[in-house]
Amino acid sequence: MWGTRAKGVTLIGLMVGVSLAAGIALADEPNPFAVECNRTATEEDLQGAKGAHQAARQFYERGEYARAIQYWKDVYNLDCNALGTLLNIANAYEKLGDRKNAILALEAYLKRDPEAADAQKIQTRIENLRSLLSSQPTATPTASVGPVPTSTPTAVPTAPPPPEKPFGIAPWVTVGVGGAALIAGAILLPVGLDNFYSVDAGSQKAALAGEGGKCYLAYPEQNTFHCYDKASADQATLGQGQVLTGKILLGVGAAAVAGGLVWEFLANKPVQPSTGPDAAKNTKVRVTPSVGPGLSGVVVQGSF
Repeated sequence: MWGTRAKGVTLIGLMVGVSLAAGIALADEPNPFAVECNRTATEEDLQGAKGAHQAARQFYERGEYARAIQYWKDVYNLDCNALGTLLNIANAYEKLGDRKNAILALEAYLKRDPEAADAQKIQTRIENLRSLLSSQPTATPTASVGPVPTSTPTAVPTAPPPPEKPFGIAPWVTVGVGGAALIAGAILLPVGLDNFYSVDAGSQKAALAGEGGKCYLAYPEQNTFHCYDKASADQATLGQGQVLTGKILLGVGAAAVAGGLVWEFLANKPVQPSTGPDAAKNTKVRVTPSVGPGLSGVVVQGSF
């Protein structure tokens, strides 16, 4: 009877020791997801993060978990207060069988919000993953005695670095800037129209009679208005300027959103980083708004 109990205690102690060893091994490594969040995301950041999340969700649903992780990392870089993104990253890593990184993402989530409503559930999930991680078989190297090599030993090949996006989150920043411009233009355009039409009488006769406004179109071919008092003239001028600015912002914003999405999905696919002598060259990218008579958009320039 005593021997059976002793074996049971020994087995339990061994399992606990293995779990603790796995936890210590993870604790010794820096957690890439446990970063300090000391900034507030701008409106452009939030727009870019929203687009990246939509892309990540589509890749996740198609079973492309590695690409989904890339986009969710972009979301977290743009808005580090989006803690739910860490749970999405952990789910994707689990789908890939990468329990180690799944644990790191979940631990970062609990570190940021230890009082979360699902904290106990997440902690249980971490413990289960650690148990599974510690039970994975590891290859035991065997020593063998062979002849002494006489030739120069060859270099041991190293694992290639993970794929990286050549432009990082720059396309999503462009989408975010364009989205903010669209919002500003959509607000400014109706405000300008209201300011203008509130003083526009439509005709000189109506303006003289005081019907609906104090300005009228004097020279249609030149789009020139005549006003009977300075306040009305100032308001009409302000309205015209707001309408023009709103139209420009809508055009530039739409071009930036479209350009950013095309840039992201066609030119920013993850690639294997170069390790040759040209790898030290800096990649420079510039996104320049272009506005002119009858033209609005963005110009993307880069050197590779």
